[in-house]
Amino acid sequence: MKIMVIGPTGRTGKHVLTQGVKRGHEITAFARRPELLAGRAGLAGVHQGDAHDLEAVRRVVQGQDAVIAAVGGSRIAATLITAMHEHGVRRVVMTSSRSVPATRPRLAVSLAWLLFREAYVDLARAEGMLQVSGLDWSIARATMLNDKPPAGRVHIDFEANATGGAMQLSRADYAMALLDTVEDPALIGKALGICGPR
Repeated sequence: MKIMVIGPTGRTGKHVLTQGVKRGHEITAFARRPELLAGRAGLAGVHQGDAHDLEAVRRVVQGQDAVIAAVGGSRIAATLITAMHEHGVRRVVMTSSRSVPATRPRLAVSLAWLLFREAYVDLARAEGMLQVSGLDWSIARATMLNDKPPAGRVHIDFEANATGGAMQLSRADYAMALLDTVEDPALIGKALGICGPR
């Protein structure tokens, strides 16, 4: 697939680039600071731009098969939805957080919302925008991320609350799940809860 990756210089995005190239995809990185990707081999292209800038997104999304947004938010969702519709690109996977829909464990969720309320409200808005966009969307809600070595597997569920996975997830495993999701048509229109394996 030809996949545009938004947020490719972040700690998750870098794993998406590396793993996507290894899988044989044509990966195009769209970054505010493309110099951070200097020397990275195997990419189909590296483009400078801000995902809030509709004109910049339009230029790069044209001709892609799919978009993985390794950073989420309502402004990114808005530009993507417009640009993708204009260029007939349908498949999009956007990152989000398990804490957005979660109600349990109550203390942990309440504390997370207390600390990150503004970010979670924005992610919830972005999720809603995608869900009514008419695109072939998937939302990948991660639990707490870390930089530990990958386990090579994840726990996925489709409920508001985690149902068996570990509370921490390596960014490499999250990137693997993002690529698995963009490749799987059965996950179109689904919001996945992605946790570490037990």
